Amino acid sequence: MKNQKGMATLAVVSGIVLIIALFAAAVGSSGFSDIKKSQNLFVDAQQRANAKAGLDCAIAVFEQKEVNPKSTDFSMSVFDVCKAPTNSSISFTDNTTHWTLSASSGFAVQSVLVKSGGATAAAFKTSGSLVIDGGNAWIPAKGDKVGTDGDIGIYECIAIIAGGDVTIDVGESSAEFKSALTGTNERCHESFSTHIPPQTDPVTNKFESDILDNQENIDVFQDLFETPKENWVSVKKTFDVTITTGSAISDREEVSNCGSAIKTEVDAGKKKIWVDGDCFIAGLSGAGSGESHPLIVIKNGIVGAKDAFTFQGTIFQFTVDYPEASLADSWGSYQKTDGTGHNLCKEGAMSSLCAELILEYKNDSSKWGKLPFYFHGSYESEGSYLIDVPGSTSLVKGSFKPGYDEGKDPSPGGSGVPRILKGSIHDF
Repeated sequence: MKNQKGMATLAVVSGIVLIIALFAAAVGSSGFSDIKKSQNLFVDAQQRANAKAGLDCAIAVFEQKEVNPKSTDFSMSVFDVCKAPTNSSISFTDNTTHWTLSASSGFAVQSVLVKSGGATAAAFKTSGSLVIDGGNAWIPAKGDKVGTDGDIGIYECIAIIAGGDVTIDVGESSAEFKSALTGTNERCHESFSTHIPPQTDPVTNKFESDILDNQENIDVFQDLFETPKENWVSVKKTFDVTITTGSAISDREEVSNCGSAIKTEVDAGKKKIWVDGDCFIAGLSGAGSGESHPLIVIKNGIVGAKDAFTFQGTIFQFTVDYPEASLADSWGSYQKTDGTGHNLCKEGAMSSLCAELILEYKNDSSKWGKLPFYFHGSYESEGSYLIDVPGSTSLVKGSFKPGYDEGKDPSPGGSGVPRILKGSIHDF
């Protein structure tokens, strides 16, 4: 009997010991798993930190040394300085339309896009959208030389840079749109030379690489003057003369004569002319020459013109702390009070253009405050047209032929130098 009790006691004790042993093993396994998991999280965070540090270093080297991957003397060794301090590897991949600059550490990778023609220079540049209606022949900004064909140099070209959409409608006539260099020994690479044949349906955002739409973080003012837009007062002080026009409605005569007033200053030898207010630029036609390539800046105002227009110079429009309602008022459109919703035009410097825009916009009043620039006619220039009005949509109708001239570009930036594409950093 005593033996049976002893065996039972032994069995119970053994069971308890087994349970304790299993519990200890489970706790030990769980603790080991937690430790391993913590180690993995630590390693992952460390690798990501290394990759980010490597990419930050590579970006700094790229920008400070003005690295150009298309240059014949380009070497990856320029990034060697970033490897050891950040414990990462640096790669630079050519993806035909862009490059990818990457830093990796273990399984972590951080990358940023680099685009050619991240371009500061173009025949037309706007922080907003652009609608082109009619036949056009554009002379684009000439970027890097990418090849030869006999004695002919092949170049990257930039005709249009836009922060929003670009729409081209050649209409039903024999008009066509083409972007091409005019020199006898040069031409744009086929991937940088948009051509839209006559009688083609409207095209939006489907062009060759000479037309860049929906570009992020466009800052036209910064590109032109190498200073933030909020410092516009300091930029204005560098100009030769200021013309104040006011509103196309209340200051009709000043606005109507704006172009002529600018031309008078250009003819007098002034090269940097600042305009405050709206400007009907038709009177500027014929100004400028090979020796005098003026820069015209128009602040907080709409710009319009029609008929034939020629100009050897660059025009830059921008707004700062200026509401859409003020732009809309300058065009002079207003709705009838009879409940029909129809629009009419007030008498003002832009009344003839207002009448045309009513046919264009119908009774959609929302578009007037987003229209900084409207031209209808034949426009030919040697120089750029630049607009810094975010969220805007500029409209040109007729034969619009801006011609970029590198030798007369007032901006400090070039056209085809590859640049970091802001907002394109990816964390993998």
